[in-house]
Amino acid sequence: MAVRILSKATAQFALGATGLLALILSLVIGLNIYDGPFPPIKAVLIPTFIADSVDLKSATHQAALATHAHNTSLGFGEIVYISMPDRTDRQDAMNLLAYTFDLKLKFLPGISGADISAKAIPDAVPRRLRQSELGCWRAHANVWRYLLDSNMDTVLVLEDDIDWNPNVKQTFETLSLQMQNSTVRLNEPSDYERANAPYGLDWDILYLGSCKHGGNPDFKNLVQLWDDPDVPDPEHLTKTTIEALQSFGLANAEIGKKRVLAPAYRTECNTAYAITRQGAQRLLFTMSYTGLHGAVDEDMTRLFREGRLKGYTITPPVFSQFRVGGAKDTDNKLPGDPRLGDSINGKGNLHGWNYDIKGSARQSMAETLELHVWEDYKRVRPETFVGAKVEGTV
Repeated sequence: MAVRILSKATAQFALGATGLLALILSLVIGLNIYDGPFPPIKAVLIPTFIADSVDLKSATHQAALATHAHNTSLGFGEIVYISMPDRTDRQDAMNLLAYTFDLKLKFLPGISGADISAKAIPDAVPRRLRQSELGCWRAHANVWRYLLDSNMDTVLVLEDDIDWNPNVKQTFETLSLQMQNSTVRLNEPSDYERANAPYGLDWDILYLGSCKHGGNPDFKNLVQLWDDPDVPDPEHLTKTTIEALQSFGLANAEIGKKRVLAPAYRTECNTAYAITRQGAQRLLFTMSYTGLHGAVDEDMTRLFREGRLKGYTITPPVFSQFRVGGAKDTDNKLPGDPRLGDSINGKGNLHGWNYDIKGSARQSMAETLELHVWEDYKRVRPETFVGAKVEGTV
């Protein structure tokens, strides 16, 4: 193409300096300002040329790709969260967290199982499945469809009762570097993955927040370990997570210091997970088109164990459920269920807790927004404070 353009340029030597400059700008940055005798060149050719000139396996490129973890979607196409429309309290919290940590979170409404047509319920649904669990499945299935209707490669899916480590972007940058150099993949990454996917695309689901974890006992050595300063101390890890880490081969001295990447096998709770396009296809096919065999997280575990769904788990997880101890903690139990406890509000957001993560984004947010205006005036402008009584006066 360049030879053809140069030959035409030679033939059209009458092209003035202004026209030549316009042609160069059109070629380099795609400005549509050239009105000369040559056909316009699409600017999209330029990035392709640059990408071809980059060593996609170099440490420099990998480090640059990993920094995508610091964008507003943590390096994924988008971050979406599922919330029942009436849980405006949780939506307020998610908006606050997003603003505090420079994230962009898209709200996708939860679904009431009672609103699902009997004809739309997948085959093989067990009778024990509650309406709330059926609605939860449909809400997640809508996210899978949302990804397929987009032009994105991945989506990070969160539930609305979530918390994370305040240093979450650095955690994901480290995870990206580990996954770009994965030792648990089946195949080498494609050039497209190396150029565009901070976490690769060789998985259907990347589990980032789960209540229970565990690897395939027949593949105990199929793990990748790394030091991570954002792993919580053992005292803040659940017994289930400690047992999982031990099953992955960690010594007691390594627990609280290392994180583990392993093929997904045992998972429970869909607190946070990422999906790829092929993952969204496979989930809709296996958990809608051909049937549904349990609650959405239970059915995912079944598919992992059967080897019909491909994923990875991160242990300890990056995200945690956030609990306050009352009826607000769940949308899945019926009113009057004794497990709800006596209180609706529980301990309240300012006294809630998480598990398996270091620190709390919610607590950090509360500390950031805390303000003591009049104490600040007394400290910074003491001469303006006249409220204190002077000794000896009434």
